[in-house]
Amino acid sequence: MDLNIFKNYDTVYITGHRNPDADSLVSAKIMQDILTDSGIKAQWVIWQGDKVDPVSASLLEDVMDRQPTVLPDSEINGKKFLLVDHNDVLQSVGNKSLAAAAIDHHSPSGQIEQLFLSDYCCTALYIYMMFRDRYSFSAAQKEQIFRAFLGDSVFGRSSRYKAEKDGSAVRLLGYSNDYEEYFKKYFVPTDLADYKTAFAENGVKSYKYSWAEMKSGYIEAMDTKLLAEYKSFVRNYGGNFLGIWLDYSVPKTYAFFKYNGHLYEYEYDCVASRAALIMPYIIKTFGK
Repeated sequence: MDLNIFKNYDTVYITGHRNPDADSLVSAKIMQDILTDSGIKAQWVIWQGDKVDPVSASLLEDVMDRQPTVLPDSEINGKKFLLVDHNDVLQSVGNKSLAAAAIDHHSPSGQIEQLFLSDYCCTALYIYMMFRDRYSFSAAQKEQIFRAFLGDSVFGRSSRYKAEKDGSAVRLLGYSNDYEEYFKKYFVPTDLADYKTAFAENGVKSYKYSWAEMKSGYIEAMDTKLLAEYKSFVRNYGGNFLGIWLDYSVPKTYAFFKYNGHLYEYEYDCVASRAALIMPYIIKTFGK
């Protein structure tokens, strides 16, 4: 990645997707560090009203040394953004003319000309591998990247985790590939006390393709006690919606996709990655 593409802007604003997870937060923070070190004025921002999921909050609570600037939507125009951990502008800035570039590991949206895409399980890990030979990462930054990796790989449990590639990068960071102690310490199941709100808000992202617009969310649990209610929620949703229920006790994943009024159901005998396994299948199947 040639950082000179950002030198014509007064300030580069760096943002992950709305309601950011650990990977979005760390990736944006680290890119601000790298750009600043290169003499480029950069500002890490999140969006007013954003909520961070409990697992990400747990992972980052004791390792982040500063907080982002909170940006209201009323101040978005006239700025140029580097998108991290997403490349669909519907998930952040809303208009592709505002996006200078994107660094990501999800399916390409076709919206961003300067797109730097990887199949690493975590965008922050990709950033580390991209810049490790030309930027000196501190021990604190490496810890932040490792925590982001734990979140996006679901502590090495996700189907998106590749032991050879991702595990090797983690070892270069200085960490072992034994993630069990971190799972026990930091994993927080989705709070289902108010399950209707959780169904509608947990992990929700928006997607825009040439063939459809949709939203998708997920529930992380250690059982399937409210699985029938979740299926009913997806069935009755007012638009296209991909709902994913992750049962870590087995592990097993249940996916419900409502598309054009029809409900499609899928099961996986693993912790199925939305980005690397389920969404690519949905795009391939329904995007023809």
